[in-house]
Amino acid sequence: MNSMPHNPEILDGLRKLGLNQYEARAYHALHSSDTSTAGELSETAELPRPRVYDVLNSLQEKGFVVLQPGRPVRYAALPLDEAIKTLGKQKQETALQEIAAIERIAESLNARIKGNKVADKFKASENVWTLKGRETIYSKLSSMISGASDHVIIVSSKDGAARKFKAHAAELTSAKQRGVNVRLVSSHAVPEATQLTSFHKRTLPTRMAVADDQALLFLTEETAHPNEEVGLWISNPALAATLRQLTTEKN
Repeated sequence: MNSMPHNPEILDGLRKLGLNQYEARAYHALHSSDTSTAGELSETAELPRPRVYDVLNSLQEKGFVVLQPGRPVRYAALPLDEAIKTLGKQKQETALQEIAAIERIAESLNARIKGNKVADKFKASENVWTLKGRETIYSKLSSMISGASDHVIIVSSKDGAARKFKAHAAELTSAKQRGVNVRLVSSHAVPEATQLTSFHKRTLPTRMAVADDQALLFLTEETAHPNEEVGLWISNPALAATLRQLTTEKN
């Protein structure tokens, strides 16, 4: 597999967002393809083979990359807008004044990437992807809610539901205004869930969200540190329908 040409302006923009040289080259290369193994990425992005896994792990923690379990493991670049949401939330905790600069850089970078026809490459269909870190997981949940046309179901504990409805208040409100059925399945109602269409009082052994044909499963304990949370995003109509049915079955 041959190396790909690097666009200096795109790489410069990615580095301004906080990525180092190897991370910027890896993300740019992944954004120009559907998926890649670590070995393939080492060649296309011209990364030293011993460093490629460290680079990919760092990009995953920063919310720019997801992995697909298997042999071999495959990697894909998340859409820039999702990655920017994650980065913005992380930066906001320590430096609110940096957010405006990040958004300006992202807007310019997004335009350059679209101009180079490497945007919107992440179109997983009936696939399973691992997300790491609460902010990355929440960015994906935000996109799921924003794209829903029929229903959004959130299954969580009382505290978890409160966090999710507070973090995604704007998206959930917009979804309800579009006629989307917004349902909460939890052991307790929460005052933050003002956008609900229906509430089902029930305790399920898992935390998840379902939006139309997509599902998001939370794999770690709720007590896990936000940076260590792991989610499984699944784009599969049959599985999403099965999970939706499970949330409505009576005990």
